[in-house]
Amino acid sequence: MYAEWASLQTAIQTDPGNTSVLNIFPQTVGKDVACAVVKSMSQALSIGVNSNNADNTNRLMSEKDVKWTMEVICYGLSLPLEEHEALRDCVNIYCEWLTALNPQPKSSVPAVLLQEPNDYIQLMFKHLYNVFIPRPKSGIDLVKRQALLCHRVLRHVQLLATESMRNLSRGSWEAMLKFLLAITDTLMAPPKEKDDIGDQIGERVINVLFELWLLSCAHCFPIPSLWKTFRAMSLNWRHHDALVSQWHRINTILTSQLLKDRFGTDYPELQVSDEDGAILPTSMTQDQVIQSWFRFLHIISNPVDLSNIQIISQTPKFLHMALTSEVVIDPAQHNCLRSLPQIFFKAMKSVSILVDAFLGVSQNTVKDDMSFLSSMASSTSMSVRSSMPSINSGGSTPPERRKAKAFSVSGKHKLVHSRSSVSARSDSFSSENLTPYHLTLDSLPVLAAKRPKCNSILHMFGAWLFDGALLGVKVHGEDDMGTSRVRSSSFVDGQDRSQSVITSSSHISANKNSANEAGRAEACGALCRIFCAKKTDESILPVYLARFYIALYHALDVSENQSGPALASVLFNSIDLLRLDLDGVLVLVPRLLDAMEVVLSDTSPKIRYHDQIPLIELRKSAIHLLLSMLCLPLHFKSLTIKDIVKSQDDTTQEPVTVISLRVRITELLLKALLVEVDPMNTQMLLGGLTLLVQDLSVFEEMEKAALSNQDPLADTTTYSVTQPAGLDKDRADSEASVKMTQSESPRSAVSVGSTSSGPDLTTEPETHHQIKARDTAHGLFGQAASVVSNRLMASWKLDLNIALAAIEVILGLSKVKLNPHNSLMCKRTIKWMCDFIVYQCSRPAPSHSKDLHSMIVAAFHCLMSWLVDHHYLLQDKECLHTVLEVVELGISGSKSQNRASDPPKFKAEKDLMPASERVKHAAEAVLDIIIDHVGMFPPPCGPESTCSLLDEDSLLKMHAGYIVPEQQPAKFRYFVLENAIIIGILEKSVNSEDTLPSLTALIRGPFGRHAWSMQLRHLAKSHQNSLTVVNKDPGRPVPDDNIGVHHNITHRHFPEVVDAIPKTKSESSIPSLGQVIDENNLRQEHDKILSFIGAQVDFENKMAAKHKTDREKSPFPNPKVDCKAPSLCDEFQTARLFLSHYGFLTLEALKEPTTASLPPSLVMLNSGNESLSSDLDALDRIPTRSNDTAFVFYVKTKQTAAHSIINNVTSSANVQPQFLAFVQSLGWPIDVHRHAGWTGHMTSSWRTTQEDTPEPYAAGTGGSIYDGRRQVLYWADVSTEIAFVIPSPYMYHLTPQVIPSARPSVGKYQLVFALYPPVYLYFVTALHGLLLWL
Repeated sequence: MYAEWASLQTAIQTDPGNTSVLNIFPQTVGKDVACAVVKSMSQALSIGVNSNNADNTNRLMSEKDVKWTMEVICYGLSLPLEEHEALRDCVNIYCEWLTALNPQPKSSVPAVLLQEPNDYIQLMFKHLYNVFIPRPKSGIDLVKRQALLCHRVLRHVQLLATESMRNLSRGSWEAMLKFLLAITDTLMAPPKEKDDIGDQIGERVINVLFELWLLSCAHCFPIPSLWKTFRAMSLNWRHHDALVSQWHRINTILTSQLLKDRFGTDYPELQVSDEDGAILPTSMTQDQVIQSWFRFLHIISNPVDLSNIQIISQTPKFLHMALTSEVVIDPAQHNCLRSLPQIFFKAMKSVSILVDAFLGVSQNTVKDDMSFLSSMASSTSMSVRSSMPSINSGGSTPPERRKAKAFSVSGKHKLVHSRSSVSARSDSFSSENLTPYHLTLDSLPVLAAKRPKCNSILHMFGAWLFDGALLGVKVHGEDDMGTSRVRSSSFVDGQDRSQSVITSSSHISANKNSANEAGRAEACGALCRIFCAKKTDESILPVYLARFYIALYHALDVSENQSGPALASVLFNSIDLLRLDLDGVLVLVPRLLDAMEVVLSDTSPKIRYHDQIPLIELRKSAIHLLLSMLCLPLHFKSLTIKDIVKSQDDTTQEPVTVISLRVRITELLLKALLVEVDPMNTQMLLGGLTLLVQDLSVFEEMEKAALSNQDPLADTTTYSVTQPAGLDKDRADSEASVKMTQSESPRSAVSVGSTSSGPDLTTEPETHHQIKARDTAHGLFGQAASVVSNRLMASWKLDLNIALAAIEVILGLSKVKLNPHNSLMCKRTIKWMCDFIVYQCSRPAPSHSKDLHSMIVAAFHCLMSWLVDHHYLLQDKECLHTVLEVVELGISGSKSQNRASDPPKFKAEKDLMPASERVKHAAEAVLDIIIDHVGMFPPPCGPESTCSLLDEDSLLKMHAGYIVPEQQPAKFRYFVLENAIIIGILEKSVNSEDTLPSLTALIRGPFGRHAWSMQLRHLAKSHQNSLTVVNKDPGRPVPDDNIGVHHNITHRHFPEVVDAIPKTKSESSIPSLGQVIDENNLRQEHDKILSFIGAQVDFENKMAAKHKTDREKSPFPNPKVDCKAPSLCDEFQTARLFLSHYGFLTLEALKEPTTASLPPSLVMLNSGNESLSSDLDALDRIPTRSNDTAFVFYVKTKQTAAHSIINNVTSSANVQPQFLAFVQSLGWPIDVHRHAGWTGHMTSSWRTTQEDTPEPYAAGTGGSIYDGRRQVLYWADVSTEIAFVIPSPYMYHLTPQVIPSARPSVGKYQLVFALYPPVYLYFVTALHGLLLWL
């Protein structure tokens, strides 16, 4: 950058301008002259002047007098510190004279200075240099006094630059900058010594240098020679952390202004403190800001050099120290170099912050900078102290003497939106206990939409970051003496060499340097954030990708050379690395998998990771990467992954394919799930497990379909997806059979996680068959269900979030299609869910809460899904008994039998005490599903409705020749049963030929609407001609007049043997009839009665004789008295029969209602009520399932207007084919005018009548056909239905915009998926909904 310009470093260092003429005289002479003159002049200074000596203020009248006096003062400024008063007076005089350029100079300033102030001020700068010259062998008190004088000089120089900037000439500006460079080099170039003048004021000197240099850029931009001198001298100061601190501070200030100038005020602002913001001159133009920013950025050359002690120690001052010191032989052994790792970390942290600022990544800051830095660099400082012997007594600036603004990695600047919240540290694994300086992934980075391209950022910072990320990495083939790689300080200097590291050799090994690992980790993290900020339509130069992959390859090393901080930084900052479709990124998958195995396999790490990244957050980052590679094996299959550092002649190792990593990925996921203790991480792992099982199931289903299409007679045995290479067919068949047997056996079904404990499940090594069982969806399904169910019962049953996530996973497993079914594992899973419900319901009363009941309700919902999708399980008596027992527990709060040996407790004997109403309703829903839908879903009408589609209109139309009147309900008789069910009875049969008692019933209840047709039959319909046999006259027997022989038999009251028994006296105690008559004079009445009886007997005998005579004369059989069968009844009160047969119409029900609060079990409604029809229609429109609406938008890059977004779907030429394929996969298209389910809008949903739509559907649309006017996409199951709507301009009455028909290139469009409540929303409102970027 300054190659054609000469450096002024030698001229500044050898400038004789600070030498006085008194130096040629003996020291005592010069001291006496200087002390006498200065003492006299100090009495006339403005600080001590009074009215009595005001006339003596200006004794120097000529130029000659002034120059002679300045020669004396110059010598006085170089006096030993013992002459403190004379030295102080000299400083006071020059500080007064420096006000010559002020609008109101001090009265003590000579008139000659006021005439040509710039010339004299330039000379004074040279003389003031003597104040800062170290005085060896001076006591600490004298050094402190010298520091006070230096501070006074610096303060007046700052005042001169800020208050008289417009009066300073270019020569004065340059003289001031040279003066600052000279004193800074004098104080900072030598090795640091404790309590010397450089240790006292070093930070202040550098602070003033940087601030005034920045001020000069606005008013008198320094010439290139000065910039080159500044950069050359800065290389000698890099062992001071104050240099890097001020370098970062100025870079932050300039970067903040640069972002505003280049990207506008809406770009995420890099905020700086008010104090630092005041440093930047308001008069700086955009060009000055750009030029200053670039030059300040490169002022310390390559920051990675700070990690190399040999480079930092090879300065003239260090070499001079080594030659003159009796203790230090090698300059690299000086004690002050121990802080280089911390300084290197600060420099890389500064570069990382600048990178984040350009990316628009928001970052929170901490209040105390020094505590932040000390916490970050403590490990590096300790490692350096332990590795280097104490040779010298050099030290650093004491903390109490450092300025708080010295370094503001995070305290003096911040971005508007937080990328990483700073949390507290804790030794536990809980996410809530993080220290304020720890990073988390709670809020992912929000990148600015207008951020620069990755190549642009890499052009600026790439060389430094790549060198920092490859720190300690040695190229094979270099000589053992260790010629280090040539590092470029910037893209300008090193763009031609950027490829040399890659082309020189493909073999690289890590050379461990633990002291600089913190800085290396920062470089790796910044690189990961840059490459993860790649836009969809952006391309990155291959040379950058290659260097990035090499850097990550070695940062992810898990061998003995592994770097914990670098590995953690890479994993933490590259969670989206595999989601961006970077060219060749698959070469990192094996290395990433190795690193994730180290991090996720154990919660007690054996190595030290990044101090700022808690282990929980590190594991979360690794889980993100693991989830992003779950689908890679089945997608890329046998694609070979090349080793980027493998030599060409090394053929001993088998090539790695993507499919070969599937078993490792599965094992790592299961193992991480067993040992994970953080709730959020566990939920992510559970979601990944569900995806893994479903993906493998779909893959096997597609493979079987493809195989059957090729060869219908092919064997359908499921083989391992990862069949070993070279395995013959017999061995493959054997392996497959073993795996199928093991996956179906009870032992292998449990495999990992077969015990009831949590992390203890990994103590037993897995067998070969258990591992091979994961190759198929059948085996993986069993292992997944076993692991999740066991962990749910052992460790997760008390945690709401994890328990709900685990139940969701088990519910998702019920949707997996397996052939053949893993019935044993399905049965066990249902048993586990029932045990989970029993355990939660049996917990003591203080433990019952809303969260607990939410878990129980979720478990019932999961159980419902399993029973619907695996209805064959209820054919097992044990499974059915277990499910119904749990349903009973949920409804009533207790079981009928707690043990098999206990006597059952009947329903009437139990008190209804459920855990809660929600639990009771969930259990009732399971019971309803078992009765209504298990084995019968979807119904014949399809999943669009779980109820009957027949209503009163439909049933009346089904009667032959019947015209529907306007008042249809009048033909139905409506009753309310048990205050819960409305039944409408039509006393007609659907079949007009039926003569049996028939009726048609419409039953409406909580379970929906159902239509039934009933008949009162004595024989089943399966009997042939049963109706004909009943209606036919069976005839009668042939008449016969022979009645047989008539026998006259005398009937006795007692048998004859009674007459032979002798009578006793007691029998004579009752008088006879004759005795009674005689004693009571009743003979006359008795005779009268006997006459009546006789007359009656005569009449009956006469009539019998007459009847006998008449019968003998009449024909046989007599038609008048012949018996005939009654005619068949063809009119019935079927409603009365139905209600009475089902126990609703009884004598008790007909009685007057009592005063009880409950209504009667049977209530008849007024069928003639005009509002009944509308009320029933409103009741039918209440859904029996939950319903949702999803709006799908196709949004192109940089589109923000509503009409532009909606117009995209008007034509298929405006969208990608992948979008149409995605839309078609959401559900099946339905016509809203004929659909009986949810359509996305209340007015058109749940229809029972269909409307004619003769107009043809539109063709060639980009999805606008599903805008809800004619069609939507629909999906439903037994409990949920979703309508997918693609808004178009037609449904919102917007004018379609003309869009070019040319199909855009793939990759420039993004899909937005939004979920909304089940009602239509205006589009502007919809834009503020939940957006999921796919």
